[in-house]
Amino acid sequence: MTVKKIWMSADTAGKSRYGLRVLGSVLGIAALMLAITGGGAVLALNFAEDSRKLISVILCFGATALAVILAVKLGRRSVQDATVFFLTEDDRLYAVDARNMANYGCGIPGYVSGVIETQKILEELACKLRVPSGADEIIKVESLKETPRYYTIRCRVRRPGRRSFLHNYFLVKGYEDEEQLIRELERRKNWRSSLEASDSRYPLCILLSAAAFVLLTVLCLLSHPAFGILPQKIYFPCLGADFVAVVCMVCFLIAFRRGE
Repeated sequence: MTVKKIWMSADTAGKSRYGLRVLGSVLGIAALMLAITGGGAVLALNFAEDSRKLISVILCFGATALAVILAVKLGRRSVQDATVFFLTEDDRLYAVDARNMANYGCGIPGYVSGVIETQKILEELACKLRVPSGADEIIKVESLKETPRYYTIRCRVRRPGRRSFLHNYFLVKGYEDEEQLIRELERRKNWRSSLEASDSRYPLCILLSAAAFVLLTVLCLLSHPAFGILPQKIYFPCLGADFVAVVCMVCFLIAFRRGE
């Protein structure tokens, strides 16, 4: 089918450097973590035993937090580079994540080969300007939610030989002619979908899980041996339930931000 318009990352529209960017960033993050932890360990040797423990804890949490932040940024950039949208002459809108078309094997060699194959797929899409066979046709947009850095698109899609199903796509801001793509998505969103999206139950679920977390945390503190106000035997059950409440709250927050 004839492609009228294609939206893809500016860095992949020409000669793609997807593989170099992803693999280089992964190696860079790993090297940075080794440098921070190794340098911190050497630095801690100059301090007293108690100070070493404190420095170790700070290094552990600091390095982990930094690694997560960098990994999230890399993941967002990877989504932008790998996600391509197509508009055909007969007014059909398609989307594809090139990573899903690549064959990622097991272990590090499989991941490296998958990244390289993804780059080749992106280069082929940029050159041939055609809708690949594995692309999803966006039939209807259920919700289109904007955040400062990206849009979350929850839509009903259809693939050849399969029934339609709900799927999430992330539109990271920065595409050329992005406003036109947003208009095409808005055209496929009706008033009923907007009403259903605004009637989400996730805010209530987030509120209830947050309240449970606060309550269980208070019970944990009061039953801890350091306080001893409540029976100590309820400490571990409350601690386990507190962990479940945190997990539920995080899951509800992620689903709400995705517009599910």
